[in-house]
Amino acid sequence: MINLLPENEKQKIRKEYHLLVLSVWLPVIFIILGIAIFSFLPSFFLSGQQYGKIFAESQTKEIMTKQSQALEMKRNVNDANMKIALLLKNSTSTESVRSLFDEIVENRPAGVYITGFSFDRNAGVRPPKGKKTAPPSIVLQGRADDRAALLSFVDILNKKKEFSSVDLPLSNLISGTNLPYTLNITVTSP
Repeated sequence: MINLLPENEKQKIRKEYHLLVLSVWLPVIFIILGIAIFSFLPSFFLSGQQYGKIFAESQTKEIMTKQSQALEMKRNVNDANMKIALLLKNSTSTESVRSLFDEIVENRPAGVYITGFSFDRNAGVRPPKGKKTAPPSIVLQGRADDRAALLSFVDILNKKKEFSSVDLPLSNLISGTNLPYTLNITVTSP
């Protein structure tokens, strides 16, 4: 094939061709990019608004949660304080419980042995008329050498002003010697 154009003319034509292609495609690319950007702008602004709303709601919920937790904690502390105050007001102090047990042990006659005891602030019985709570009770368990020693112990406890009643079930008096016993003692209410 015959080459009619010199080499520098061929380069000029190629340069013009590239400029022509560039001048056609560059505006087309810019128009397409402009349309794409313009079409994404509404969704960008809407998502920005949604983000703002969600962020504000999450902040509000977080504040509300902290406030509700603070109120719940305050309520729990107040309930605990009320229960503690009620216990301190209506209960027999540890010192008085100890003095009751000391009183029982000191008045125990020879031949009567205590193997167990329990103290119940709310005896599980109905409170007496006019009283809001049941009087405290003590349950003593043990062994007595004979009936006379056990009956003597019950009589001594009945005479003490600290105890309103001392119950000895009859089943505790069945055998004559080496008697296992359980005494139910009701403490005099203050």
